[in-house]
Amino acid sequence: MRTYLTAHALAARGHEIHVVTNAKEVHPPFRMHMRAEDWKRCEPSFVHGSLTVHWSDPVDRSQSYIPMASPFVTKLAAVAAKAHAARPFDVIFSHYMEPYGLAGYLAAQMTGVPHVVRMAGSDAGRLWRHPQFEVLYDHVLRSADIVVAAGGVAERAVRHGVHPARIAAGGGYVLPEESFTPDGPTLDLAALRVEIEPDADLLDLLWGDFAAEAPYFGVYGKLGDNKGSFALLDAIHRLKRGGLEVGLVALAHGQPEIELRFRERVRELRLTDRVLQLPFLPHWRIPQFLRGCLAVCCLEQSFPIGFHSPIIPLEILLCGSCLVASTEVIRKLPQWERLPDGYGCVAIEDVRDAEGLSKKLAAIVRDPRPTASVGARGRIFALDCQRGIDFPDKIERILEAAAERRLTHSAALPFAPSDRADAEPGRFPLTRIAASELARVRPEAILDAERVLVSETNGLTCARHVLVALEAANADGMPTLGSLAQAVRVEIAIALAEREDDRLGLPDCDPLFRMRLSGWALGVRELGGLLPVRDRRLQVVEFDFDVSEFWGVRAIADFPESAGPGPSYIVVFHKAAQRDPLLVDRFTARILELSDGTRTSIEIVRQLHEEFGRAERLDHLTWIENMFLSGLIGLQSPTTGSRTPEWSFA
Repeated sequence: MRTYLTAHALAARGHEIHVVTNAKEVHPPFRMHMRAEDWKRCEPSFVHGSLTVHWSDPVDRSQSYIPMASPFVTKLAAVAAKAHAARPFDVIFSHYMEPYGLAGYLAAQMTGVPHVVRMAGSDAGRLWRHPQFEVLYDHVLRSADIVVAAGGVAERAVRHGVHPARIAAGGGYVLPEESFTPDGPTLDLAALRVEIEPDADLLDLLWGDFAAEAPYFGVYGKLGDNKGSFALLDAIHRLKRGGLEVGLVALAHGQPEIELRFRERVRELRLTDRVLQLPFLPHWRIPQFLRGCLAVCCLEQSFPIGFHSPIIPLEILLCGSCLVASTEVIRKLPQWERLPDGYGCVAIEDVRDAEGLSKKLAAIVRDPRPTASVGARGRIFALDCQRGIDFPDKIERILEAAAERRLTHSAALPFAPSDRADAEPGRFPLTRIAASELARVRPEAILDAERVLVSETNGLTCARHVLVALEAANADGMPTLGSLAQAVRVEIAIALAEREDDRLGLPDCDPLFRMRLSGWALGVRELGGLLPVRDRRLQVVEFDFDVSEFWGVRAIADFPESAGPGPSYIVVFHKAAQRDPLLVDRFTARILELSDGTRTSIEIVRQLHEEFGRAERLDHLTWIENMFLSGLIGLQSPTTGSRTPEWSFA
C-alpha cells in the first residue's frame, strides 16, 4: 500500500515512475483478490507523469535449480537493469530490504544509478539482526546514497557504518481521505463470494458459515497470537454463550500453521456459524469492508518490533468506524492522549484478558448507538493526524537529492554529535538571562553568573538569590530590571507548584482511561450531564501581572519594560506528570476551579454565564470538551448519593 501511494503520488507530480515488483508471484494465503478493474488501477494515466509496472515472471521449469526457490533478487535486479537500458533512470528507490533492497543495490551497481534504500519494520527489527543477513545488509546500507530511516533504526545504521549525513527521515504517509471516508458503499459479502468462486486458488481463503445476517465485528491484517486473533475468538465465543447475536468477519490470514490453528480454534469453539474469513483485498476496497462492521478490532499486543507503527488504526478512524484497539496500538498514534477510551475509541488494557475483552465487545453489541459518535470523533482525530505530513514532498526531495548526488541536509537522528554541548540550560531559562544581565550591569550583586543554576538540585535556591538581588537593584534606582524580577517570580512559582509535597503519592492513571461512564461510550448529547473532575496533579497559579509577555522570551532584548497588569494564570503539573506548564485564560482557570466533581458540565456552564455573561465565550460546553481532550480534566457519570470525585487521573 505504501509503495502504491508513493508511486501514484510521484507520478501525479509529473515524474516518470517504474515499479519493479514480484507481487504477482505471491501465493495464497497472502495473495490479494484482484478484479480486472483492480489491475487497471496499478497503471493509471496521468496528465504529465507516468507509471509503468514491471512484473517478474512466476517460477516455471526454465527457472528451476537445486535447492529450488524463486530467484527474486536475480529477477528484480535484471528486470530493473533491462528497463533502465530502455529508458534510463535517475534514481533507484527500494522499500523493504528483503529482497528489494538487495535487488536495488545490484541494479544500482549494474547501472551506476544512485540508490535510496528504506527499511520498513520486520526487516530492520528482525532480519537485520540475523547473523547470516547482517553483513550484507550493512554493506547495502553503507553503499546507498541515502538511507531513509529515523529513531532507533537510524542510530543502529550509524553504529554499523552509515554516515549520519546520508540518513534522512522519510516522513509519514497520507491516506487518501476521499477513499477512507464514512461515506460510500459497504462491502457486499454475498457478491464477494460470487467474485471469488471462479478463482480456484483463492476459493479456500473464503471460509466460514457466517452469512452476515447479524451485526459483525471486523478484523483485518495478519493472524497471530500477538495480533490478538485467538483472544478475539475466545471473546466471540463468550458473546455467543451469552446469547448475543454477533459475528466476526476476518479479512485476515497467516502462515499455514497459524491459518490451521485459527480454523481449528473456530471449530473447537463451535463458531463456524459466527465467523467468515475473506481473502485479502486491495487497500482501496478496505473502506467498503470497514463501513459494514459494527466495530473494527486492532488488538496487536506484545509485538516484538517496538518501533513498528501500524497504519490500520488510522484507516479505521478515517472511515469513521468504531476502533477497538489494544493500548499498545493506540499509544503508537501521534498525540494518542486525545483519543481516550469511550470517547474516540475503545481501548483494551490487556488483550489476553478474554473476560475483559468480551465485556467491552458485549457492551457495544447491547448498545450500538454510541458507535457513530465514537467513530465521528475518531475521524476528527485521524484527520488532525494527517495534517502537516508533507507526503509525498519529503520523499520527493530525498529522491531528487540522491539523483543529483547531493546530501539532503535533513538528518533523521535526534541529535548530531556537535549538538550535545548545547543541551537545554536547566529549568530556569528566564532566571539565567536575568542573572547574566544583573552580573553585567551590577557585578557586585551576584557571584559568577555562569555558575548560577547549574543544576536542578540548587536551581530554586539560586533563583531566590537572583530575585533578592534584582529587587535590591530595583530599590536602589535601577527600574529597568523590574520585568526581570517578575520573570524570576514566575519561574519560582512554577518550580514550587511542580514539587508541592501534598500531591506526592497520588495514583498514576492511564490518560486513555480518564472517563468513568455508566455506559461504554460518550453519546452525542451526554457531555452536559457528566461531572468534570480536574487532574489532582495540576495546580492553577495566579499572577497579578500578564505572564504571557514572558512567553517566547529568548534573550534580554525580548523582555518587556514591565509586564502589564493581570490577572493571568498558569497551569502547573506535578513533575511526575512530565508536562510543561500551560498559560490559560480566566475562563479555563475558573472551569478548573469549578471542576471538583460536584457539578455537571451544564451546571458549570450556567455558573460561567452568571459570572462572565454569555457573550464572553459562546460555547463553554465545547471548551470543557477541549479541556478534557487536553488532559486537564476527566469526566464521570453522576453517581447516586453523594456526588464527590471517585478517582484522579494523570
